Amino acid sequence: MNYTEIHDVDIETLRRELEEKRELSCTFPYTSRETDLYCSRVLKNILEIINQEHLHSHLEYVVNELSTNASKANSKRIYFEMKGMDILDPEQYEEAMKSFKEEVFLDFSAMEEEHRKRNTFVGIRFSLDDQFFRLDVSSPTPFIEKELHRIRERMEMAKKFDNLGEVFTYGFDSTEGAGFGLIIVLLMLRKVNLDEKAISFENSGSGSLTRLEIPLNLLSVDQSLIIADTIAAELQQMPQFPASIQTLQRELSNPDCNFLSIAESINSDPILSAEILRIANSPVYRTRHEVTDVASAVRVMGMLGVKSILYNYGMLKVMRQRFKESIVNEISHHSFMVALIGSFIARHMKIGKIAEDVYIASLLHDMGRIIVAGLNRELEKKISDLCREKHIPMSLLDDLTEGYNHALIGAQVAEKWDFPRRLIVPIRYHHMPLEADEEFKALSYTVYLANEIFHFEAGERDFNDINHIVLSFFRLDDEKKFKELIGELKNEGLFM
Repeated sequence: MNYTEIHDVDIETLRRELEEKRELSCTFPYTSRETDLYCSRVLKNILEIINQEHLHSHLEYVVNELSTNASKANSKRIYFEMKGMDILDPEQYEEAMKSFKEEVFLDFSAMEEEHRKRNTFVGIRFSLDDQFFRLDVSSPTPFIEKELHRIRERMEMAKKFDNLGEVFTYGFDSTEGAGFGLIIVLLMLRKVNLDEKAISFENSGSGSLTRLEIPLNLLSVDQSLIIADTIAAELQQMPQFPASIQTLQRELSNPDCNFLSIAESINSDPILSAEILRIANSPVYRTRHEVTDVASAVRVMGMLGVKSILYNYGMLKVMRQRFKESIVNEISHHSFMVALIGSFIARHMKIGKIAEDVYIASLLHDMGRIIVAGLNRELEKKISDLCREKHIPMSLLDDLTEGYNHALIGAQVAEKWDFPRRLIVPIRYHHMPLEADEEFKALSYTVYLANEIFHFEAGERDFNDINHIVLSFFRLDDEKKFKELIGELKNEGLFM
């Protein structure tokens, strides 16, 4: 078996082959981060050829899930052989599957050589014609009847659900890849105007074939901005931005204002004073000596810096009046840490001119999450847990949980409060940075990466979960360089 050597593939050569032959095939012994990235690049080029680049994040998940399931099926057969068990025996199947995931995927290195020795493979073929974009995933492992039954069962079940929230409410065993993952795949396809007819699973020759067949005239992205009724009612009732903060912002915009008059206005609000002092002494401003009075803090931060901080202060003031203090404090602490990480990245990568915007956008990025958690804490927790356990990008889960997309909700609040676009865009796209306006790309990428680094250090993300295009932008696509950045953040005292 000849496997595709990914490191020898030139992206320009790949692009020419796609444009000339309208197809590309590759074969791997098993799937990995490297193969996922390769397939993602192929997919990106195909979508550019057919002017459908906006579908990349949706279809990338589908491609990776289908190829990973084929690789898992191969691993399953090898595991049964190594255990001396019969995969066709229902009792032995149930017994072996109890330990399969833990024994194989917690340490896959031992299984890698077995795949190569036995010539197992995952074949992936992308092809285009005038009517269809097709993806074929093949393997030498035929589906057994139990697996096909499970697939049919999940596809039928998926018809009952309109969104991920309903899936959570239903609840079912999700221990095998063809279960929960397939439901998400089918929901994902619906987001691009497709249904279960676009995907098929069958035995072909001596192996299996999974085919995704997409009619080009049907492709679209669901652009509807759906807000759940409870959220819509909350947004309707959300008060205007605090008048006192707006007055102070107007003062800061006056070219004749001075530090002392601004300091006096801030001193009249003890909570705001404490916040201004906290931020002036944070690593964002890197002062040599502790700042102990508001007048000095205003000088350190500048009028623009103070004005920016008022967006976050006013937001928290409203949120604390409407939602549980514990929820607001938990999410605002997370946002503060993301702000410190983001401003460090901006300086470290020599894009320091946006450091202050990164800081305030990071403080605000999860304000929609406060609203979702405040009104539906159980759903918010399930989304976060699933993102962590299944390594699914938060952007995709938000997209599938119709009505509770916290990034969209946060952006709508920011628009209601007349926040500047440089803050609205990173709030809206902090999980989908590739969709941000070109003008705010660096800003949105930085907020996204800072947020992912926070979750990485908390053990809630793997390096492989982070968008590779963003990592490349920061020259961090090598895991060693990424971990070196983490080390520098720790040296700054941002992580214990």
